[in-house]
Amino acid sequence: MARSTQLFVSLTVTTVAAVLLCQSLSGQHRSSSDNPIIPVIGTVKAISGNQIAVESGERMILVATDAHTEVWKGKTSHDLSLVQIGDDFAGRCRADASGRLVADLIELNVVNFFGVITDLDHGGERFEMFTNPKADPQSGYEKKKLKVVVDADTIFGSSAQEDLKVGRDVQMVGVDLRNGTTRATWVVVYEGNRPVRMRDTNVMPVTGPPKQPRT
Repeated sequence: MARSTQLFVSLTVTTVAAVLLCQSLSGQHRSSSDNPIIPVIGTVKAISGNQIAVESGERMILVATDAHTEVWKGKTSHDLSLVQIGDDFAGRCRADASGRLVADLIELNVVNFFGVITDLDHGGERFEMFTNPKADPQSGYEKKKLKVVVDADTIFGSSAQEDLKVGRDVQMVGVDLRNGTTRATWVVVYEGNRPVRMRDTNVMPVTGPPKQPRT
C-alpha cells in the first residue's frame, strides 16, 4: 500500500509542478543545499548508459540515474532494464552540485482512472471499465473503454477481487501495457460512494464536499 500511496503523491506533485519545470531548468541553478525536487514529465526518446533523454514539451531533458534511483513500471528496479523508448516518463529529480538532474524516482506508463465496471471475465482476472462516466463533456476528463488485467500483485484497497461486479464503480491505478490493456497495480471497488469493505464512517464522495447554499 505504501507503493500506491507514493505513486499518488508523486503523480500529484509532478502534475501540479510541471508548469514550473521550464523555469526550474532555465539556467537559474539553486544552491545544492536547497536540494529542491524537480519534476520531469514527458516521453523517453533515448537511453544511454545511466542517462535518459526525455522529450518534455519543446525541450529535450537529460535525466541521470544512480544506484539509489527507483524505477517503477508495475514492478521496481534500480537500473534501466524496464525503460523503453516511447515510454511515458514521470520523474522526481534533484539537481546535483554540477546542476545535472539526477532522478530519485521514475515512473513509467502510469495510468489512474475512475469509472464503472462494464464487463467481467475469468472470475475477475480481467474486467472492462468505462472511465469518468459522469464527467462533464466539456471537462478534460477522458471517457473511454479500458481493458484491465488483475494479477497476484494487484493490491485491493478496502475491497477484494471478488467484489468486482458489473455496474460497480472502480478506481484503478496501473501500467499501460501498450497493447490495449492495462495491468492493475491498485484497485478500489465502490458500492455507492463507499469502498465495499470499508467500515461505517463518514466518507466524502468523489465529487467532493457538498456546496453550501448561498445566503
